[in-house]
Order: sequence, then structure tokens, then C-alpha cells
Amino acid sequence: MAYSNPDRRSYVFPAVDFGAGNTSHSFQGPKGKAGRLVAIHLSASETFTNTTTQGQILVGTGADTDAYALMNLGTTAATDSVSSDDGVTDTDAILSADIPADTQVEVTCVAPTGGTPAGIGTVTVLVDWAH
Repeated sequence: MAYSNPDRRSYVFPAVDFGAGNTSHSFQGPKGKAGRLVAIHLSASETFTNTTTQGQILVGTGADTDAYALMNLGTTAATDSVSSDDGVTDTDAILSADIPADTQVEVTCVAPTGGTPAGIGTVTVLVDWAH
């Protein structure tokens, strides 16, 4: 499979309320095409707390929720954004970029804990699908 001219797709989950508890989302690529996880982005509209544990975005499968990525969100301020490829936030967030063909990808948004959990943001997952 070639990634020299990939079919790049953005999977967007708007206004995820991390403070309200864990949420699960999913997507599947084009039939028969393997994928490569490129990046995960969060654009915050409410400040994320980090009293006991920080919020996280996991990208994986039903059997292994962080098979592809685990991105820590820290105390991201309202109107700030963070990305797995910004060289600052969580530079080792992508654990295994290769997504097999015909795999349902699970995106789990994990709530921060302690104090009064808070954080709302739009989550975007970028994937290149091979031709």
C-alpha cells in the first residue's frame, strides 16, 4: 500500500465534555484500505483540570483502547489547542501509527479526575488512508 499520495481524512468530534465523564466515539476508513494515524488535535473551549489525573484521548480498538495513541491533555486553557505533532504537548502520544484495513477505530475521551473535573473541546483525529 502506498502513502505517497494518501487519502487524508479528518474525524471530528465537536464539543466533547470531558468534565462530564468518559465518552466513546468511532470511525472506520475506506473499505479495504490500511491507514496511518497522523495526528490528534484538541481545541479547548473550556479549561481542562488536572487535579488528580489529567484528561486523555485514546485511539485504539474495542479490545485495546490505546492500541494506536494515548495523548495526555494537562491543564489546557480555554481557547488553547494542543496536538500530538506540535512538538510540545505529548510528543510520544502516537504509539503505533499503522491501522489495519477494515478496522473500526475507537476514540475514547477520558475525563480528568479530582476536584471539579472540567474541560470541553473539539477532538480531531487525522488519518492517511493508503491508495
